[in-house]
Amino acid sequence: CETKEEVLAKADFVSLHIPAAADGKAVIGAAELALMKESAYLINIARGGLVDEDALCDALDAGKLAGAALDVFAKEPLANERVMKHSKISLTPHIGGSTKEAQGRIGMEIVDIIKDILPL
Repeated sequence: CETKEEVLAKADFVSLHIPAAADGKAVIGAAELALMKESAYLINIARGGLVDEDALCDALDAGKLAGAALDVFAKEPLANERVMKHSKISLTPHIGGSTKEAQGRIGMEIVDIIKDILPL
């Protein structure tokens, strides 16, 4: 099993799929970005705040990282002008739960919760 540091140093693409840290602090900050290859890309489609947005912009500006893709942000709606205007960051809306299939599953989960609460 490789450590987070080993993965960051070797990976061409790092894609985050984790919950927010309990303390609310970024999981990927300046120290972690410094470990990554200059040709690497960082993708965060999990939770806002996992990536220190200013450290990400600094790394991109310094050529320490090739690019990033984000669909979640530390503050939503996105308020960080550096992130919003950075030419090496691809921004998309976080709408994974808006598919027909996802909405159907959510509806069924709600029905199951109501059944558990209310005696029939």
